Amino acid sequence: MKHLWYKTVRGIVKVGLFFTHKKIKVYGKENIPNKGAIIFIGNHQNALIDAILIPTNTNRNIHFLTRASVFKSKIVSNILKSLNLIPVYRVRDGLRTIEKNLKVFEQCFEILKNEKAIQIFAEGEHHLKRRVIPLKKGFARIILGTLQKYPDLNIKIIPVGINYDSHLNYPFSVSIYYGKPIEANAFFNIQNPDLTFKDIIKEVHSSLITLTTHIDNLEKYDEQIAKLNALNIDYLNPYETNKILENIDSYSQIEVPIKKKINWLTPIHLLTKLNSIFPLLIWKHLKSKITDLVFTNTFRFALILTLFPIFYLIQTLIVGFIFSSTIAFYYLAITVFLGVITSKTMTVNR
Repeated sequence: MKHLWYKTVRGIVKVGLFFTHKKIKVYGKENIPNKGAIIFIGNHQNALIDAILIPTNTNRNIHFLTRASVFKSKIVSNILKSLNLIPVYRVRDGLRTIEKNLKVFEQCFEILKNEKAIQIFAEGEHHLKRRVIPLKKGFARIILGTLQKYPDLNIKIIPVGINYDSHLNYPFSVSIYYGKPIEANAFFNIQNPDLTFKDIIKEVHSSLITLTTHIDNLEKYDEQIAKLNALNIDYLNPYETNKILENIDSYSQIEVPIKKKINWLTPIHLLTKLNSIFPLLIWKHLKSKITDLVFTNTFRFALILTLFPIFYLIQTLIVGFIFSSTIAFYYLAITVFLGVITSKTMTVNR
């Protein structure tokens, strides 16, 4: 029953992601083993969107490690836990943080022992920078603890590069790159462990920076982003982008001007907005209240999955009441059609 619930919610979430994204491209799914203990480790630039893209684009049943603050409500906590979410506590969450995290780690040991999958964002925080920040040790501690308890278990790490053409605008596109599996066992000496975990952290970080755009020079970050934008770079292709970054100083910001294209479907986009005027006004108000911009698309996704379909159904009922059920059906079909066309053809600004 729990597996059916997980798959049902995953299907609903995929519908929301379909209307939130212009394109979702997935590469390297052949690198994901069909069975065995796995830890997915991805970069983290888009809050909840990152967390739901991985499990909705792989057949593995995944357990998520996420910040404990979202589990405060008992009802919400029960729902999240039923969907394989596991709370991780930070110092700011209270004095018993370490004690609580020890229980979380024990839970992870058992998940891996049962040859299931865990998803971790090892950067430890979300951010809008097109780079992979230094990784935290948490994932390595989980692996070490699991191997100390179950030394014969084989654990693989799947690095995941998540790349967005735009972090904040709609409808944005994303590419997901699953890298080659990393045999975690080879990096751990169970009897005499290196608690700095520098080798495994370096290996995972090295894999991640090949799977997503990585601007290493923070002092020149804004300058290099400006040059990449001037070159009209495809951020969905990290291999091409990182190759250009190797010689980015040789490029001029005005060397390749951005060409503005006419979008002939703009009238359809305007019609879609007119048909969605009330939820759009609510979104405009809500968007102005978002203090952490990384959550922009998380809130947008939530409204696309809830408020917008509820509003369309209400309008459909009104049309049916005023005219007929047949006309109401056609209205709803046209509304869905407009939504698909708009989400897949709007021009996105970076």
